[in-house]
Amino acid sequence: MCPLDIKLHYVENGDPSKPLMIFLHGFPEFWYSWRYQILEFSKDYWCIAMDMRGYGHSERPEGLAPYKIELLVADVRDLIRQLGREKCTLVAHDWGGLIACRLRDVYPETFNQLIILASASREVWNTEVWENPIQRRKSWYVFMYRFPWLAEYMLQLNNLAIFDRAMLVPGKDSVTPEDIECYKYWFGKQYAFTPPVNYYRANFVYDMPNNQPNGNVPMLVIYGEKDAYLELSLIDRMKKRYGNIETAIIENCAHFLQQEEPQKVNKLIRDFLSKTNSS
Repeated sequence: MCPLDIKLHYVENGDPSKPLMIFLHGFPEFWYSWRYQILEFSKDYWCIAMDMRGYGHSERPEGLAPYKIELLVADVRDLIRQLGREKCTLVAHDWGGLIACRLRDVYPETFNQLIILASASREVWNTEVWENPIQRRKSWYVFMYRFPWLAEYMLQLNNLAIFDRAMLVPGKDSVTPEDIECYKYWFGKQYAFTPPVNYYRANFVYDMPNNQPNGNVPMLVIYGEKDAYLELSLIDRMKKRYGNIETAIIENCAHFLQQEEPQKVNKLIRDFLSKTNSS
């Protein structure tokens, strides 16, 4: 069990005797967004791709308080313990990355390595969104999501067309219409969007202290060159905040990079793991 007795669903693959690798998805996703990485890294790791609270098969508590970032962080920390481990390699995308960065800041001893895709710490994102008008424009939806029911209404329009627009890439076949139907199956359920949107509502702040991270965790940050939601200048802020960090940008790639360019993402992760495992 996790905080507030939350039941979390996860998919696993690989040998449980091998090192633990956990995957945290973003918005609006669920464990399925890691299908390419689960297959790739289960050769060498015990892979666990979880549905975060409010998503997929995991429990969906009502209200805003259960989606505070402190509880989301505790979910991951407690899952690691429930799996009988003290450390893991964590791979996280989008909202999963915000949670992972906070976990790394508070409990650095939890990590062997941390890989962040298309994300940043809350402190870095908050500074960028208020100091960079381009990032503020790219983050318009974050402000819209604060209004009751408006986000749910907009996201469900035209048979959940948001998934077709955001994830299907002309000329690339790594995300198929059949994959999109998997997302629409889950998010087409009644009230399915409210818990994920509550992540934004519960954690939005106009100002926050720039708390400095603890520990020295090997960290890889990867962005897509054509990310519609994040400015590449966030990478520079991440470099200033964290030591022992490597960064990479995948050309001609957008926000959902682990699905759009799985081979490139997997190679970057594997190269990083090879270096940091031997160091």
